[in-house]
Amino acid sequence: MIFIRTDSNNEVATGHVMRCMTIADKLIKYGEKVKFIVKDVDTVNLLDGKFEYINIPVDNIRTIYDEILYIKYIVNSEQNAPKILLDLYIFDAEYMHKLKTFAKVISFDDMFNEYLPIDLLINYNPHYTVYDYHGRYRNKNIKLLLGMKYVPLREQFEKLSSKFHKDVKNILLISGGGDKEHALLKIINEICNKNMDLKYKFHVIVGILNEDVAIFEKIADNKNIVLYNNVHNMAELMQKIDIAISAAGTVLFECCKMQIPTIFYCMADNQEDVVKGFGEDDLMLYAGDIRFIDQQVPAHITQLIEYLDKNALVREEMIMRMQNKIDGKGAERIAKEIIKL
Repeated sequence: MIFIRTDSNNEVATGHVMRCMTIADKLIKYGEKVKFIVKDVDTVNLLDGKFEYINIPVDNIRTIYDEILYIKYIVNSEQNAPKILLDLYIFDAEYMHKLKTFAKVISFDDMFNEYLPIDLLINYNPHYTVYDYHGRYRNKNIKLLLGMKYVPLREQFEKLSSKFHKDVKNILLISGGGDKEHALLKIINEICNKNMDLKYKFHVIVGILNEDVAIFEKIADNKNIVLYNNVHNMAELMQKIDIAISAAGTVLFECCKMQIPTIFYCMADNQEDVVKGFGEDDLMLYAGDIRFIDQQVPAHITQLIEYLDKNALVREEMIMRMQNKIDGKGAERIAKEIIKL
């Protein structure tokens, strides 16, 4: 049995759970049993009955360490040596050390804050090379999965890519599952103020935890703006997109795989390495950190839309740089390494 400890809520959004679900799909495909261990009700909604899960009771659990005894009780019911995949930034080295006394531990680590006493470490960010992972974990018997060959994209992205159009018509707007900075709302307001919705068709993906849905529906009325609340095949939608606008999360890797010229912005501290990886390599255009008003990110985004529209050659060059960066088989590679533990 492979357990997955993760969660989603307004603070951490949905990216952690989504990539874990992608890996879980591959594990199940290879004959493994998978069970999620969760605490937030939003996570249960996101799992949508597709996976087995166990709720951690919130009573008497004041810190993350308090839940370890409960997790030990759960995993010790398994006859085979249990494995636990962790995916939340709150889990630190002390937490992982306690888990490792009774299970094999796998964790994402794209912050490089401290040495993690685990068995398998994953960091698929393009900027991972600035950190000395091999030095920190030399002779530690810890398997390192580093680089974009391990990006865990959904299977729908494996064989598809978008098509280049000289004229820009369709623009994708997305901020991920949550949007505590109200980034989408700020960007859409700027777009409408400049009447850009008269020239382009905007496809707006509203995340499951987004609190501005009612406002979006009012804005979209009689505008060239299409709202999507639940897209089952994002890759299929992306095939017709000419420019994407996204927060610096998992969507950037999807856009890179689909070879879509992309404008992106930062909205959380943990996105800073993604910003450096995609921005410094000129794979995509960085519009700034939307948390800071003085950076005027919504205005900058509209300027970059016009720039890309007027410069088809720039978009073609961006597409060429994105080719072969991601092959869509990262989840499969991660699943195989977990099974081998």
